[in-house]
Amino acid sequence: MIEAELKDILEKTFKCDHLEVFNESHLHAGHAGSPGTGQSHFRIVLNSPDLKNLTRVQKHQAVNTAVKPLFDKGLHALTLQST
Repeated sequence: MIEAELKDILEKTFKCDHLEVFNESHLHAGHAGSPGTGQSHFRIVLNSPDLKNLTRVQKHQAVNTAVKPLFDKGLHALTLQST
């Protein structure tokens, strides 16, 4: 299940002071990029000292690099909120 893998990867890659993973796939039902699996669109809230001194773009790049294998498994969109 992508949701569990996503959380596991983030916890292993970053020191997480706070991590929440929200499955928002239901909001994108019928969307062209939605495979209809219910595991394609996620929003994460991640507070990590590993990301503290990075720009917003660099934070997104770091997270996307970490979870890149999940895009091959059906992850289509990832929204990041971090401090």
